[in-house]
Amino acid sequence: MERREITIERNVIENAIMAAKDFIKGHRRLVLYSLLGVLLAGVLGIAGSIFYEHRAASEMAKYERIMDRHRAQVQSGSATPANTFVLIEELKTLVDSSYWGFVHDNGNYIIANLYFGAKSYNEAKVHYLKYSEQNPRSEFAVMSLQKAAVSTEHMGFYEDALKVYQEMERKYGDGSYADQIAYDIARMYQKKGDIYKAKEYYHKVISSHPRSVFSARARHRLFLLAYQEKKAQQRI
Repeated sequence: MERREITIERNVIENAIMAAKDFIKGHRRLVLYSLLGVLLAGVLGIAGSIFYEHRAASEMAKYERIMDRHRAQVQSGSATPANTFVLIEELKTLVDSSYWGFVHDNGNYIIANLYFGAKSYNEAKVHYLKYSEQNPRSEFAVMSLQKAAVSTEHMGFYEDALKVYQEMERKYGDGSYADQIAYDIARMYQKKGDIYKAKEYYHKVISSHPRSVFSARARHRLFLLAYQEKKAQQRI
């Protein structure tokens, strides 16, 4: 009788399964350690997620308690600068000890607002700038820089305020705040007595943003400047 050899053709999936089976047989220890590593990584990932959620929730609860006390002081009329500073120090301690979450991301902006409300403008400026540096892509970054500049204005340091506005122009001069930034730069030049540069930026607001509310304000400022110059010439 003739002997017939039977050949079994396997598909790609079957071949892959057989190859994997052979590999496992030949590398049992390596496969075991790899599986243990994957399992450990999964356990650590779950534990990390639970820890993150717990810590973020705990920090948020502490933040809410501090802010509730502040709101209660405002409503009762006892929100003196001294009381506000006590709350700010508690909030700063909380923010400094945080590593993620709402408190970590927004703490400096909130602290700056509290300092600003207490008319402690230098400290407000420091924390506004700190926030904008840590969160350059935040929607509040440009507002934080603007408030830092306003804080500097309140202190009468117009040259320093101008530098902050110019930084805003470099970073956000092509955005939706461009008209207000140019207008504020013009104001600072006017306060510094540089009327030529002030006019340049007022005209920039008018030509680049004709429908903006700041365009109307720039026209009014230019009108007043022209009137003042005319009066000055009449006195000569």
